[in-house]
Amino acid sequence: MRTGVDGFQGQRLNQLRMAQNLTLAELGEQLGRSSSTVSAWEKGTQLPEVESFDRLCHVFQVSRMWFLKPVPPVVQESQRPYFFRSQASVHKQARERSQLYLAWLQEISDFFQDAMDWPEVNVPMLDADDCRLISDEEIEDIARECREAWKLGSAPIPNVIQIMENAGIICTRATLGHVKMDGVSHVSVLDGRPYVLIAEDKANAIRSRFDAAHELGHVVLHAKIPAAQYAKKELYDLLEGQAHRFASAFLMPPESFAQEVVWPTLDNLLSLKSRWKVSVASMIVRCRDLSLLREQLELRLWKGRSARKWTKGEPGDDALAFEQPKLMMRGAHLLLDNGIFERTELVHQIGLPPATIEMLCNLRPGYLSVQSDAGDNVVPLKLKHNTGRAGRSKQADVLPFQK
Repeated sequence: MRTGVDGFQGQRLNQLRMAQNLTLAELGEQLGRSSSTVSAWEKGTQLPEVESFDRLCHVFQVSRMWFLKPVPPVVQESQRPYFFRSQASVHKQARERSQLYLAWLQEISDFFQDAMDWPEVNVPMLDADDCRLISDEEIEDIARECREAWKLGSAPIPNVIQIMENAGIICTRATLGHVKMDGVSHVSVLDGRPYVLIAEDKANAIRSRFDAAHELGHVVLHAKIPAAQYAKKELYDLLEGQAHRFASAFLMPPESFAQEVVWPTLDNLLSLKSRWKVSVASMIVRCRDLSLLREQLELRLWKGRSARKWTKGEPGDDALAFEQPKLMMRGAHLLLDNGIFERTELVHQIGLPPATIEMLCNLRPGYLSVQSDAGDNVVPLKLKHNTGRAGRSKQADVLPFQK
């Protein structure tokens, strides 16, 4: 009779299988086991024997600890929605993968926080539990409030992701395998901290930058919106439109942007693109929101944009480098450079494949297995003084993360 591995967490196996888009049959074939057996492992009705357990670790390149570590309890997690941009047309698989990556990011962040402090969350959030009651005026006001809270003035924002991270939002970029998947955001019940994932599938830094501002909009506007409301199809367009409006107001504040739009022609707007780092299409919408053009002129601009074949790409789209998250990367560097963990021990404790940790933390490929220099710092970090959870092999000092 085979002896199963006690403490095996079937949900962890399901997570890895979903992340790699494997069917039960495909995974079973790699393991030499039936799909029904793999399904039983995931459901917890059967435990894998030692040989199969070791084979699972090898196939997925994870430590044994990963399969023995319970998924964190998510009390009332279902009440806090995951905001998916372009949800209506996105493949279910891409949504599941993005949600899974964001959940793993939260776990890694929680692990890091045993030994260090992230910047405090400093994000103005609208106190509204019904999106139908949020007005355009409130959106404009809270976009202005965010700029004031973060001392941005009314000038163009150099780096949206850096601003978000300085405000305590944990960001990551990941390839999701679907070009219509733009991003996902969520306020975690683990630490009350916003987490944002930006899809890397689109080769347009201008669009990616707007996606980041859009996800920030969900955090600011919809953090208290119940998941049940977000699930209603009739409200989806409203929620997305509100996040769009916030992104526009945040990136193009009325008092400064309107002054620079002398006359809203395509060429004039294009000349502003490199300064404001937004698309011409976004500027047309913003001009409409600010009543800087009439309906007839707006229609003419859209037709002209289409005639110039800008619908699939505008001039200047490739001139801007992608904004990169750095907070998780710097956290990993801090723990390793201060000797809190060796690289192999860090990978072992987290449990995920090294390549997955590197992706979510925006570490250079191979960093966790090859010696490399730490990256540059933007906001100082600091270690804590008394830390270490039960079950972790090393007692850590807590590293400060100061502004």
